[in-house]
Amino acid sequence: MRVQPCIRLCCVLVVCLSLGAVAQNAVDEGQVPPPSLPLGTATVLGPATCLSGVTQGASCRSVNVSCPGISDLTVTLSEAFPKVTAKGTIILVSGHGGTAFFNSGFANRYLIDGFRVVQLAWTTDWEDTGGIGLTSASCRGATVFKYVFDNVQGGDRSTGFCAQGTSGGGAAIAYSLSRYGLSDYFDYVVIAAGPGVSRLDYGCDKSLYTGPPLNLCSKLTDAPYAFTSGGKVNGWENTTSCDVKNPLQSDIDKWAADSIVTTGANFSYPKTSMSWFMCVTPAVNNSTGEGKFLIDQVVPKNSPPDVNCYSGVCQGEAVWQDTSAFNKTHQEMLSKCVANHLH
Repeated sequence: MRVQPCIRLCCVLVVCLSLGAVAQNAVDEGQVPPPSLPLGTATVLGPATCLSGVTQGASCRSVNVSCPGISDLTVTLSEAFPKVTAKGTIILVSGHGGTAFFNSGFANRYLIDGFRVVQLAWTTDWEDTGGIGLTSASCRGATVFKYVFDNVQGGDRSTGFCAQGTSGGGAAIAYSLSRYGLSDYFDYVVIAAGPGVSRLDYGCDKSLYTGPPLNLCSKLTDAPYAFTSGGKVNGWENTTSCDVKNPLQSDIDKWAADSIVTTGANFSYPKTSMSWFMCVTPAVNNSTGEGKFLIDQVVPKNSPPDVNCYSGVCQGEAVWQDTSAFNKTHQEMLSKCVANHLH
């Protein structure tokens, strides 16, 4: 995601990218890197009312995002700037359809720590494209991330440019790395609870996965990955047989191709560090196993990636209900959100 910088509040970004990484967990330097998908355009519409959970002192604006082959979607962006020289920028991305600001106590903390803090909330679920699919839909988040790099970060590579997302927010970040070239920009990312769409085909039909138990961590050595319902996936992908016995082969092919972990995606991120935080309190959410499929593929700067499991206090996908998980995430962001793309 590569643009000429423009003035904040009144610019139109047309973002095109060329990726530099390798496919499907391969790290042979002689390999031709897979091409990244084109970004869209971000057009600032004007000031907007900030949503609940906004960072202290932030201002908000409405931005229209236009991506190839799918309908436009509007996003509300909040931007908060520290009173000191900024250490970098942290984007907070909420789960599910991304229609709320993600905070969970991190926003003001990171601002006090000296980072610019950006939150985003879509008008409607970012995954919905009328059945075109998640890979195309994820252009929306990737385009916004690149907009933030150019206009909030100011294209600065001397300080950290980072993101933290949970559930669907983690999926938006992961797609931006694997398909849209954001590994050229993000220095560090934190993903919690997933991404739950790392292998749509396995989630829709459990029998398709024939590998060993998914050993996420010592607290969860057989992580679940099957979806409990196929309705969402069928809507996103224009399929009919997710979570149905003997699904259609055409549907299986569509799920496999539109997953985060798929042929032709990029999983080598030599300048991007990654951390995972998972809640493994029984009953365990299927986002744990789905996340493991991606964890096993990526080769980030801190390879193997950092995986943290918590049990007892948290429930479902809400790992940051656990104070220990919150504190560890905060500490890791402070230490790892540093410039990795200077050279």
